[in-house]
Amino acid sequence: MSEQSVDKPTDKPELLVVDDSKVIRIAARKMLGNDYVIHLAEDGLVGWEMLQSNNAISVVFTDLSMPNLNGMELLENIRSSGSDNIANLPVIIMTGHDDSETMKQTVFDAGATDFITKPFESIDLVSRAKAYARLSQKVVELEKKTGYDKLTGLYNANLLEEQGAKAFSFSHRHKLAISAVYFEIADFQNCFLSYGKKVAQHVIVAVGKRLQEAMREEDIAARIGVAKYALILPMTNKHQTEIVIERIRASINKLVFDTGKEKIRVSFTTGYTTPDIGTDMAFSELLEQADDALLRAMSSSTEQVVCFDDEVEIIEQQVVVTEQDVQQAFEHILDGNFYQIPGQHLDTVMERLSPFLQYVENQLGNETELDKLDKNIAL
Repeated sequence: MSEQSVDKPTDKPELLVVDDSKVIRIAARKMLGNDYVIHLAEDGLVGWEMLQSNNAISVVFTDLSMPNLNGMELLENIRSSGSDNIANLPVIIMTGHDDSETMKQTVFDAGATDFITKPFESIDLVSRAKAYARLSQKVVELEKKTGYDKLTGLYNANLLEEQGAKAFSFSHRHKLAISAVYFEIADFQNCFLSYGKKVAQHVIVAVGKRLQEAMREEDIAARIGVAKYALILPMTNKHQTEIVIERIRASINKLVFDTGKEKIRVSFTTGYTTPDIGTDMAFSELLEQADDALLRAMSSSTEQVVCFDDEVEIIEQQVVVTEQDVQQAFEHILDGNFYQIPGQHLDTVMERLSPFLQYVENQLGNETELDKLDKNIAL
């Protein structure tokens, strides 16, 4: 379970400290808590999950030796991430006196930004936090000024806000239709994990190119997440928006990517909104409606395209636990790594173990009665 400071002021840089030692985590929070929002994780797996869900983290401090996902593996995940924001994060490795120079060189070659030796002095931790948080902020500010996504050439989220707000204001003032469309590449995480960063980036770039080809001059397209895109379509009603969406989806469905082992295709999940002309709303609300529709489409087992105004029945897909999953769970139990068993598999594992546990209980009960009998005979 992750830990973080109670108060979270928005004007403070956010740091992540990953260490299986509670003493180190508490010490880091005490030394840095006045000037930074501190997120604490007890292992690399928790730290990785926090990075994926929080784009505001600007510096990572991590130990090397940890359960579940060690510091080296966490560093590799960060540097190979499909998100530029995560891949470019400064990562400070917290080493012990027993860590060899060879180990440090290996970690440095893997992409470590800097090192700090435990137990560390307050001034060492503070100075590194200050230097690298400032560096991250400068990178973010530079990306905001350019306004373009480096990988696809589309607008980034900031330029989408700026240009989209202008287009929305014009449409609102002149009583013209306008639509917002959010796309997300389906199962992109599995694509990244299965085929690696190079293939994943190729997919992102190819999809961005198809969006550019489908755009009119007045349309606005942006990449706003790792595999998430947005379109603002001025002077476009609901019917016209649906035509644009189908044209883009058909174009994307024709793409074939050669992974070196097999050829794969990708598909989009889509959410869109076309508010009534004259509706009193802000541009941010337009984007929120499109995002809400996208989330509903991603949760639906039947609909890949959802309009904000549509009623969509959300059906939770039943988790299928295979025989291989059960065997893997038993191996984790025998190795003492039972915490690696996915939560959705636990009911099935317990169901399989139940007869054995009942047998053990009966055997132990019988042995207890026999012990009592032996004692009585002895007396």
